[in-house]
Amino acid sequence: MHSPFADRFDTNYVPTDEEISQIQVDLVSHRDQLAKLDARIRELSEQRDKVKAYINAHKALISHPRRLPGDILEAIFLACLPTSRNAVMSAQEAPLLLCRICSAWRTAALSMPRLWASLHVSVDFVLAESSRLAAVDQWLRRAAACPISLSVWDTWRLTDLNVTTSALGTCLAAYSAGWRHIELTNLSFGIAQGLTELSEVPRRLESFKLVGNISLVSTVNLLDGPSLRSVSLQSEGNLRVVLKLSVAWQQLTHLTLKCFDSREDAFSVGDTIIMLGRCSQLVSFCVYLGNTQPPPESLSAALPFLNTLRVDGFSYLPVEFLTHILDRVSMPQLRHLHTPSVFGSQHEDGVFPLLSMAGKLPFLEDLTLNLASLTPQSLLETLQAFPTITHLSVAARVSSWGPQHPSCGTIRLLEVLTDTSICPQMHVLEIINSIDLSKTTLDAFLQARVKMQCAGRLRRLSITSQPADSWNHPNIPDLSLTDIQSYLAQGLDISLVLSGNPALSLPGPRTGLAPDNP
Repeated sequence: MHSPFADRFDTNYVPTDEEISQIQVDLVSHRDQLAKLDARIRELSEQRDKVKAYINAHKALISHPRRLPGDILEAIFLACLPTSRNAVMSAQEAPLLLCRICSAWRTAALSMPRLWASLHVSVDFVLAESSRLAAVDQWLRRAAACPISLSVWDTWRLTDLNVTTSALGTCLAAYSAGWRHIELTNLSFGIAQGLTELSEVPRRLESFKLVGNISLVSTVNLLDGPSLRSVSLQSEGNLRVVLKLSVAWQQLTHLTLKCFDSREDAFSVGDTIIMLGRCSQLVSFCVYLGNTQPPPESLSAALPFLNTLRVDGFSYLPVEFLTHILDRVSMPQLRHLHTPSVFGSQHEDGVFPLLSMAGKLPFLEDLTLNLASLTPQSLLETLQAFPTITHLSVAARVSSWGPQHPSCGTIRLLEVLTDTSICPQMHVLEIINSIDLSKTTLDAFLQARVKMQCAGRLRRLSITSQPADSWNHPNIPDLSLTDIQSYLAQGLDISLVLSGNPALSLPGPRTGLAPDNP
């Protein structure tokens, strides 16, 4: 638009009184024109909004999600469930979250039994409101005939709420015919009392885990079903009651026994071997004991299919404990051996027990050791004896409860492994609770290992140190960003972690669950 004052714009010119009057008269017509345009714009905007709403409403009618077949929608819903744990009673997660999107999705979610076939029950959370007990019953009812995965987390309390907790146990027992995987932690008397309502053995039960007082369920017929394959029993009391349980031992493929009782009459090495003699089909076995009394000479067991063995203790285990297991139990297919709590530098004949077993463990590829169980020389000899190792984990902290004697540390370990002829197929190295480490030693080790051929090149290094070791003198080497980027570019995954204790939290639907992986 042309203005007679265009050449005066963006200058410091001051109009005369006559020019000001001329400008004011000229602006009247233009203001009227602007008002008409604004009114037209508002009218067009309203028309635009109506047309847009019309289009969007019809697009929604023909959208792909509305036309998804039921089986595809179910697959999408199932993919929303957690994969490493059971679902929780929270509206922030599937499946409850899916019921809050729209009425159609709510109807669909409630009609999918598999969506409700897993549940984590935090007892304190459920008992905090009476409506939540009914919600548990409703949840499990929705699973219909689907196999159920159930985890129950209870806490020790001064007085057991027998009536309420028993009602919860009775509610869970009512759906025992559908149980596939059951995990009970800190089982209270009330819930155990409710479980006595079981009418028959859970025939679909495949795995059972109990952490707490095993005697509470010793009278409940849980573990004699035809489908049972995995049992984990962890007790703070005497575990010997397990020997009298009615369990289908001969069909188990996975067994975990943990006992924190170190009294002489507690579950012992001999009891362990007796138990293994009943479980000839085992593929994995974990034992965690405090009583290390030697077993009778006559005891032995054969586990022709055993693939994984973990020997652990609540404080430390003398190296003789490992010797008893290796000498008395035949396991020719063993590939994974974990002994993180074994202490003691020498076997009674001067040879670390694994050395004498090297010929009987030709397929060993995954090994966990405590450096405190080795001398610098026995460390070298042990690693030389197992050239097939691909995954090596070492626990480097010396227990304050264990025998105090000189032992090799992380520096010695890396010096040995810098020689690429030692464990030439090692892909993964994990160091837990590092007690000594230098950047020079670490650099030499990494440079040697990342230059190896693909078949034996190191792919992952993980070093973890506890805060107690690292507040004043960190045990984690100070690698520069350039160093890390260089190793990453060569295909090496490096993890240097300063770990700490988890924070306490109030009871909630997730209480008792480990944090989800990122």
